[in-house]
Amino acid sequence: MIVPRRCALALGLILAAFTSRARGNGRFPTAQMVQLSTGAHPARMVLRTTFGVLLGDDDGQRWSWMCEDAFGYGRPSVWDPPLAVGAPGPDGVPLLLGIPTGLRRTLEVCGSTPVPEVGTDYTADLSASEDGRTVHWVGSFLDATTGGLRNRVRASGDGGRTFRTVYEGAPGVLFLTMEAAPSNPLRVYLTARAEKPARDLLYRSDDGAMTLTESPLDLHGGTEGWISAVDPTDPEVVYVRSFADDPLRGRGPGATLLLRSADGGAHFTEVTRTTGAMRGFALSVDGRTVWVGGPDDGLLRAVDGGAFERVSGVQVQCLRWHAGSLYVCGNHVIDGFNLARSDDGGRTMVPLVDFRTLGAPAGCAAGTAVRDVCAPTWATVRSGFGVESDAGLDAGTDAGTTARLTADPGGCAVGARGGRANVGAWLLGLLVAAGRRRRRRDYRAA
Repeated sequence: MIVPRRCALALGLILAAFTSRARGNGRFPTAQMVQLSTGAHPARMVLRTTFGVLLGDDDGQRWSWMCEDAFGYGRPSVWDPPLAVGAPGPDGVPLLLGIPTGLRRTLEVCGSTPVPEVGTDYTADLSASEDGRTVHWVGSFLDATTGGLRNRVRASGDGGRTFRTVYEGAPGVLFLTMEAAPSNPLRVYLTARAEKPARDLLYRSDDGAMTLTESPLDLHGGTEGWISAVDPTDPEVVYVRSFADDPLRGRGPGATLLLRSADGGAHFTEVTRTTGAMRGFALSVDGRTVWVGGPDDGLLRAVDGGAFERVSGVQVQCLRWHAGSLYVCGNHVIDGFNLARSDDGGRTMVPLVDFRTLGAPAGCAAGTAVRDVCAPTWATVRSGFGVESDAGLDAGTDAGTTARLTADPGGCAVGARGGRANVGAWLLGLLVAAGRRRRRRDYRAA
């Protein structure tokens, strides 16, 4: 399967479009995913939003903003990046962020650098262990020998500071999501999509993704599957979310299925479904409590396999369980916060972030991306928060302080889905669809 040269060129143009700069994306400002470094008082909190990334310290009391261009992706209406937080060390806390043409890393709040081991490979997903020491990257590339699509898995054992390739293969398949079992990091699951013939796939590994076993993925009538979590105490139990409606039909996704397997992914059963998009999923450290939620359904909770009950009306945008607390992303206009922490399972919230209280980025020197590229766009970004004045908390580091994240304690026309005229068109379609899907999902316990 050879991609014609004009198809390879078209692929390059599409990837370039993914990373071209855009000063405004027209989306309502929303939090999408929260990640935290290890510990009850994490040295680093990361909030992915529709307008870039917020980096928090002091237990969420101080936040710094990095725009999309600080990481090399400039069209957030097309790309919502996977991210992971590495293990704290003497050099700080690595933040890793995937883009369509590689992987970016930062240890400070003023800019990022590419990860050389990844090069320009397409990033599908990132996954980090609870302590951040083990980080997995998964993505795809065009094989120069065959011209076909192949996949790679890379692993880091030092918190995301260096990576090595542990797997390369699965031609003609697009890897989508990946998660390692907390109780056994060698147990790894991946979801994937193939279209010749069209099918959803699950891959499983027991040696840290060095070898993968492929099996069909039954989504119970849903479209596309992404791994939400592996049970913290049982590596055989894995949760997958899937849209009950096709999100690529020209409108936002509706009902979402939550599926569970108790036999390592061989069989899945439906646990529940939401009436609207299930934007949040979280699982307690003992695996007994599951939370799901979305803007239409609020926050739902189930204990020990029981029925889900509605515990809050918050318009859930993301969820994460960490160190005994539930972190909840909300809608600042309706809920009064964009990120909050709950210490009673979701019934009451302690607000941590409200976009309307953020001020302009500060503390980065001239010549850095945040100073030169992000700061000039802040007024436009802030105007979308629904605030009239520029009063509020400084979203950047104090002037004169070090801005480092310290570790305190044929043809190429893309046709309809399926039935591509050739592998070049199929590949372009997959990558375009992957970019569109990125807008509509959050991964794992997000």
